Amino acid sequence: MSAFFEIRTMGRVYKITAVVTVFAVLIPVLTFTMPFFLYGQRYLPIFLIAIIPASVIPLLITPPIALVVLNLFRLQTLTIDKVDHYVRYDTLTGVLTRAYLLGKTRDVLTSGGAFLMIDADHFKAINDTHGHDVGDEALKKIAEVLRKALTTDALIGRLGGEEFGVFLPGASDAAAVSAAESLCALMRQEGRVIAGKELNLTVSIGCALHRDENTLEKTIKLADSALYHAKRSGRDRYFLAEATDTMPALILKDKMAG
Repeated sequence: MSAFFEIRTMGRVYKITAVVTVFAVLIPVLTFTMPFFLYGQRYLPIFLIAIIPASVIPLLITPPIALVVLNLFRLQTLTIDKVDHYVRYDTLTGVLTRAYLLGKTRDVLTSGGAFLMIDADHFKAINDTHGHDVGDEALKKIAEVLRKALTTDALIGRLGGEEFGVFLPGASDAAAVSAAESLCALMRQEGRVIAGKELNLTVSIGCALHRDENTLEKTIKLADSALYHAKRSGRDRYFLAEATDTMPALILKDKMAG
């Protein structure tokens, strides 16, 4: 029933108004028609006298009332849609907000996966040198690269400032590293010129595989530590937290790595 009141277009307002008006007219008409059929034509004069106001009054009153009420439902639905979009999506980059990213990640956490923290390198220098407008374009470019380089089931969000988070459901450490390598390479390629400025924008990435014994917060903390390690080691590279024998820590890669 709630879907009935989720009205987003005036076309739907008019259609529902027509349906409501038909019912509003039919109900009193049928009410006065039933005695006529039951008791015969001797009540025809009374029927004719009653049927006119019974049909005309609802026909005059129902449409304007229905239009006003249904249009209010339409405005309410559109407002809820806007608020919902604001809660779910970052207004600048179009990726998920921090809160919604973490919520969606918790929903799929039981299947395992990997969390990636992505941070723009030397972002403050971009803002200081070229202004915040160019900085905003750089953030949009990072979001665009994330969407291009990752699979459709990846959860991509902005954690704040120039920092982004990604959860790869069901990903292994090898898959996380492959995704991070693709991100670094594509960012290096597409970040050379942004908004007409030669920025040579790159990113550093910290990866952490989620383990059953850890909370999401613990996994994110590991990814953050790995990101710090990547930053400290020279930027434009990625690092996998708690690297194993099969996925060793020379996962530190830079743009010169082959």
